[in-house]
Amino acid sequence: MYNVLVFFSFLQSVIGFTLLSSSVMRFREPVKNRVVTGLFVMLCGISLLCYQLFRHGFDSVDSFAIFVILMIELSWFLICSDDNFFVSLFSFLTFVNIYVSISYISDILAMHSEGSAFVFERIVIRLVIYLVILPFLFKFVRLRFRRLVDALDKEWRAAALVPSMFLIMQIMVLYYPAPYWYWNNDNWFRFIIITVYLLFLAVYYLLYIQANAIVEKYALEKRQLLMAQQEKLWESELARQKATAALVFQQRHDMHHHNAVIMGMLQSGDTDELKTYMKSFDAALDAHNANSFCSNPIANSIFNVYARRAEAEGIKTVFRASIPESIGIDNIDLTCVLGNTLENALEGCLRLAKEVEKEISVTAKFIDNRLRLQVENTCLTDIVFNDELPTTQKQGGGTGTKSILYTAERYDGTAGFSVSDGKFITQIVLNAN
Repeated sequence: MYNVLVFFSFLQSVIGFTLLSSSVMRFREPVKNRVVTGLFVMLCGISLLCYQLFRHGFDSVDSFAIFVILMIELSWFLICSDDNFFVSLFSFLTFVNIYVSISYISDILAMHSEGSAFVFERIVIRLVIYLVILPFLFKFVRLRFRRLVDALDKEWRAAALVPSMFLIMQIMVLYYPAPYWYWNNDNWFRFIIITVYLLFLAVYYLLYIQANAIVEKYALEKRQLLMAQQEKLWESELARQKATAALVFQQRHDMHHHNAVIMGMLQSGDTDELKTYMKSFDAALDAHNANSFCSNPIANSIFNVYARRAEAEGIKTVFRASIPESIGIDNIDLTCVLGNTLENALEGCLRLAKEVEKEISVTAKFIDNRLRLQVENTCLTDIVFNDELPTTQKQGGGTGTKSILYTAERYDGTAGFSVSDGKFITQIVLNAN
């Protein structure tokens, strides 16, 4: 019975550590194959422990069981994690610290019992701790951690030192000069380890605050860039309106001259020349007219800017837009979503050969207090997706797609990207405030 409980204790450690680490991990593609391979490695490691335990007893595995568990989890990271080296190192060492602390806490709380009762109580205590920690990690930590991973880069090299130092401190305090299970009740090392854990939480909290400050700085710079983009759009719209007003004034001033010419042609009966003149006059008017895609001035300006850019590149555009003047979405956020989406569509078309027919189709509707946007553009067929996001094909790119995702999340909406029949499809839903 004792050996069976010890085996379940080892199994619980492996499963608990795996769930903890998976809560913040980005899995490598293909996810299913990676997970199956990782579980197979786990099964091999657990089988080794099981064989040694039931063949030679608990004493034969007590000294190296924790190393086997850590090797299993290290293999899990190497097989499944798609994060870069320093992010994976930070995560792995952090969860090693958490695993060691959970082991210490459960052992101390069950220390008053012996034999099978001790192992059983330790399993129950660990289960309670895991049931408390896991929902917290999945619900609150994962989203924030993934945002930090996407925003930070070289900062993770320094961040990885934090769990490394705490792991060394835990090992020194818990296992040297004697393991904690040999401590006396009045051993002062207990107060040291409590202090270490409190320090561990404080440093991680400060690290999170500092990382958030860096992310906010990047977000502010991006927001300023979007504001500058919006300002250019407004300047373009203002220049267009000024040109339109000047044209209207000129046409009004010259209207009696046109009427005189028309009356002269009518009186002389020269209808063919009159038709030619009217067609030329209409063409001159149309050349100065800008499209009015929708009532929203921001969206209309953005659509006009990219429609002109597409026309200059020989790209066919189709706009089906119905967006009212006020929709409850911040102008900067609207600029971010529309501008980045159309910029990506334009760049996708420009990657095609010159002789290939290119097209951008935009459908934008505001219904039920939601902005629904779908943009389709012709594209290359070799687009690679990573975690349901298209992999950027230009150096330093990819920020536009991430900005779209973050904006959609801020408005409790969705953003999806796909490729079908030679067209790249972007679908976005924003819930108005």
